[in-house]
Amino acid sequence: MKTAILFWFYKEVDICLNRLTLLKKYNPDTLVYGLFGGNISEAGIYKEKLSEYLDDFYIFEENKDADWKWIHGDLVLLDWFNKRGRTLEWQTVAVVQWDMLVFDSLEKQLAGMKEGEVFFSGLRDLDKEIENVWHWTEPGGSRRTNYLNFLEYVKEKYDYTDSPPLCCLYIFVVLPRIFFEKYLEVEDKEIGMLEYKDPIYAKIFDIPFFKKDLGVLWHDYEGLKPLNAIPQEIPTTYIQKELLNSEGYRIFHPYFKIWK
Repeated sequence: MKTAILFWFYKEVDICLNRLTLLKKYNPDTLVYGLFGGNISEAGIYKEKLSEYLDDFYIFEENKDADWKWIHGDLVLLDWFNKRGRTLEWQTVAVVQWDMLVFDSLEKQLAGMKEGEVFFSGLRDLDKEIENVWHWTEPGGSRRTNYLNFLEYVKEKYDYTDSPPLCCLYIFVVLPRIFFEKYLEVEDKEIGMLEYKDPIYAKIFDIPFFKKDLGVLWHDYEGLKPLNAIPQEIPTTYIQKELLNSEGYRIFHPYFKIWK
């Protein structure tokens, strides 16, 4: 399986440089493509400082606000595929965000993953326990209508009626070409939010899931884990402890400082 890295970034150019240095250290033979989703006026600064570590540099140029890019980050990725990625060399792309630390080759971290499979960190059933407390689905919440509209849309368009449906935390994802190709065919792409939308579409597209526990935090009571989807930095001491453990975790998110 020929896996490339899509490095997705929009701020903190020096931290981005630090992350790319680590990625190259542990993945020296892997192609790394850059996807810049920040302020277009600043793109030149990033290109000048980071291009040495990137095999391609793409700028998301649509005029969308930060909230849209958060909820529809998958459409930023789709824009990259449609306008640039389809011409590049890869079979599967691992999306690594700027505030993520990677201390291993992705070949090892994804050992056993087959060509054409998809990976979503924290993949699980969107059961009532999650639905009732999750910001994107909770009854009475401001995002609830969008969720229900999405379920109605995929029911009408694709006869998707799985109960419970699927969801994930969109921290680390690995996507095959077929996912992007199928997604381009979806008529109304802005209904829903990527953390339930993409796993459900993968199921609709009949794309098999690769499953591996990378230590994703879904609930506060679970304690400290290496991957969380909120802006709560993983402690340096926790990371160091895991790295000393031969069986410890090797991917951490988020981390907002330069790793030395």
